[in-house]
Amino acid sequence: MIDWWTNLEPSGMQTFVAIGIISSLVLFIQMLMVLAGGYLDVPDLDLDITDAGEGGATGMFSIRGIGAFFTGFGWTGASVLDMGGSLAVAIAAGTGVGLCVLLGFVLMMRWLHSLRDEGNMNYENAIGQVGSVYVPIPPNREGLGQIEVKVQGRVSTVRAISDHSERLENRVAVRVTGLVDERTLLVEPLKESNQT
Repeated sequence: MIDWWTNLEPSGMQTFVAIGIISSLVLFIQMLMVLAGGYLDVPDLDLDITDAGEGGATGMFSIRGIGAFFTGFGWTGASVLDMGGSLAVAIAAGTGVGLCVLLGFVLMMRWLHSLRDEGNMNYENAIGQVGSVYVPIPPNREGLGQIEVKVQGRVSTVRAISDHSERLENRVAVRVTGLVDERTLLVEPLKESNQT
């Protein structure tokens, strides 16, 4: 291994290979920490030099972003030197490929971030949906019950009240007609809503 390292030619090859190895190792360790984070209590050690907004650790000046640039830079520079190119060409090619890798990395991470479910439930999306009573709902807004209804693609149990004159029992089909507050739905029996 030491012989291979000392015999790297031409001049500058060791620098490019060292940059490629170190930056690839940093990215590999970061990936392992992200994967292990779901099973272990591993803190996120990504250091953002600038505020990357909602993307957090996906910015250009994060450890991952800088690692992506130098991985492309190091291995491309070493490849150009290995093919007989000059040091200036290797630096230029490494910089160009490094910037492309960095840009691709940032765009991919932002795209992945946009797919993430924030978990914020907007119950306005339940208006017009049909559900069923889970906990009986008292008549004339005299108390709260609960319904099961599909909101934003998943079935949720949500607080509900009704203007109906009779108590709505378990498993009665209801339609959501409005929003009383951020977490309470106004419902009416499905039969009644079909008549109107």
